[in-house]
Amino acid sequence: MNEPGHLMPTAAAVEWTSRSTKAAHTSEVREIESLSALASLREVWRALAAGAEDCPGHMTFEYCELAASHALTDGESVSVAMVYGDGELLALWPVSIVRRGIVRIAKGLTCGTSEEYGQPLVRAGASRAVYAAAVKAIRRVDADVLQIPLVRHGSLLQEALEDVPRSWVLARVPARWRGLPGFSIVLRDVPRWDDFISTRSKALRGTLRNRHKRLEARGHVEFGWCRTIPDAVAVLSWLFRTKRRWAERRGVSVAYLKDDRVRDFFVALARRTDLSKVPLVAFVKVEGVTVAASVNLVGSRTVEGFVTTYDEAFAGCSVGALLAEFLVKWSHANGRDFDFRPLDAEYKASWANRRTWHETRVVMLRARGRLAEFSLLFGQLVRVRRKCAEYAMRLLEGMRSP
Repeated sequence: MNEPGHLMPTAAAVEWTSRSTKAAHTSEVREIESLSALASLREVWRALAAGAEDCPGHMTFEYCELAASHALTDGESVSVAMVYGDGELLALWPVSIVRRGIVRIAKGLTCGTSEEYGQPLVRAGASRAVYAAAVKAIRRVDADVLQIPLVRHGSLLQEALEDVPRSWVLARVPARWRGLPGFSIVLRDVPRWDDFISTRSKALRGTLRNRHKRLEARGHVEFGWCRTIPDAVAVLSWLFRTKRRWAERRGVSVAYLKDDRVRDFFVALARRTDLSKVPLVAFVKVEGVTVAASVNLVGSRTVEGFVTTYDEAFAGCSVGALLAEFLVKWSHANGRDFDFRPLDAEYKASWANRRTWHETRVVMLRARGRLAEFSLLFGQLVRVRRKCAEYAMRLLEGMRSP
């Protein structure tokens, strides 16, 4: 039996194996037909995660196993591309494959939001050649199109994707429409919390102090992580119920809030997680009642604020901002950076000391994948129409104002 970290392609996978002429990398694509087949990768997956420079919370074996179980239940197929060097596993990239009409679309394993970063899990110090090999391997999955969400500009993954066939439609969309700005905080090299917070504006620091006072005037305040399953289930139920009401009141359509599948995913993940060691659900409670909460993807190097909401009755206390402060302070104390995730927001800009740019890449794997261009074109036309309507409304409001 192979030792963890030294998994080699099986005989059944030999037909998928190729060797680069530029580097000693072999690769294979494993088609996962059952959870037991995925479980055979558990030890090497965990060994790779432990040896990665950063294993994001959504790339742990536990997270991907749960996501894969949902995909298989829904009739999707699952594949894992793997890259080896000198007999060691250097990268793996899991995807699910769903059929839309006659087009098969490969995408990263997801909790149901489809908002996780698209990326492979790679060993620390991986070179451009490893990323290139990972891209080459994932392009051999049995699909027509590969969707890779939120690829960071300037990353090794983005560089490896530059020469692969991409969507003609998206390539012609203005750059400012193709992506989203990212906001994060580099904290791991900051010795003391005061060293970081002193770099933020006086306005932010003053606002936080005042909001704490306002919140404390409402009763006993508690910031923390759910450490038991019953508490996690209760807070998660409150979070997604409150988030859904928030969207409905504003007429905002958020696909993953229309049912309870994402909530149920994180409830199931909480049940599989040792919450005393791996935090997942954060909260703010006043007199024991939840007034703000968030699901967070805690990786080996970075904490991602994934889904957040708050009780609007406490908006005057900026309780959501106070929860963000709690998470950032916890990240610093536990040797991690904090990622607010891509999407422009003033409060993110006030905290961030690092800004990035992210674009979703649509890679054409087969000629049939070009049929997906019609859907992409329609989506862009809808977007243009919405932007024109918003612009017209702003003009009308300007004309009405004195």
